[in-house]
Amino acid sequence: MILASKKYEEESAKEWLNAIINERKEREENERRNEEIQMAERKLKEEQEIAERRRQDEIAERKRKDEMEFELQKILLETEGRSLNSNSVANQNVNSTQIKPKLKIHHLMKKYNSDESDISLYLIMFERLAKQAEILENTWVTHLLGSLLYDVVHLIAREPDEIANDYGEVKKVLLKRYKLTPEKFRQKFFMHNKNLGSTWKNFAYELRGFFNEWVNGVKADSFEKLSDLIITDQIKRKVSQEIKDHFIDEWSQLNSPDDLVEKLDDYDTLRSTLRNERPRKEWHYYKQDSLKDDSAFTTNEKKKLYGITHNERGEPKCFHCSNFGNIARNCSIPKSVLT
Repeated sequence: MILASKKYEEESAKEWLNAIINERKEREENERRNEEIQMAERKLKEEQEIAERRRQDEIAERKRKDEMEFELQKILLETEGRSLNSNSVANQNVNSTQIKPKLKIHHLMKKYNSDESDISLYLIMFERLAKQAEILENTWVTHLLGSLLYDVVHLIAREPDEIANDYGEVKKVLLKRYKLTPEKFRQKFFMHNKNLGSTWKNFAYELRGFFNEWVNGVKADSFEKLSDLIITDQIKRKVSQEIKDHFIDEWSQLNSPDDLVEKLDDYDTLRSTLRNERPRKEWHYYKQDSLKDDSAFTTNEKKKLYGITHNERGEPKCFHCSNFGNIARNCSIPKSVLT
């Protein structure tokens, strides 16, 4: 119909069509460029916002660290002031050059990090360096606080003055904070290995520290108690895991060989008695059924043993007086004299 029209001119139509196509392409190109510009502007804005947030976070972090450092210094000054006041009479004749340590301990030790080191080893190293630097023991707490984490310092600061100013008490707080019991120190003493690059002298010092903490923790303050402790530990090493599991609740508190062997002998006697009372099995049984019966018997055996050594409230039985509520070591009835 268009081609049949008298007014139709092919060349004009082509020019008109090309103009429409070019106009559309130009419009699409402009839209594409505008989108790219908008995207670049949004990206730049986002980067600026991220950079600003990061800058604000850094400012807030610096402010927080400054406040923490200020609080830490305040605590250190208060602790040092209390320590000096409490010891002013004892130290009034000490020359000032003798009070000042030869070395700054924070130059020799980095701050404690629980993810990198063991608190017990850290304290052992601190005590060794403090002695080498000739730092008075009544100021050890002040020097130690400067090497601890902020939350741990606050934990100590909340303690009464008689604890916060006493290094021995502060050490107990730290060991309790990181759940280090005498049993843990015993394990460390026997399992500790020499670190690569460390000297044998340091290794021996670390072992001595673990041993002292273990012995002091169980109050083995005499040769007889120390002897009992070592003999008991040697006996425990010969005991099967099954028996250890049976006495698991009191195993770490059994530090007397007499109490330990009494429990072990009673356990063996009761176990032997129950085993002898076990009914004989028929010869014609399947192996799988036999294993099931043995497992059930072992479980019942443990229940019977526990029922004999404990009452229904879970209180242990004294094998000396046969009463419940205490063990033979703490029995108030005097033992008969053997002749």
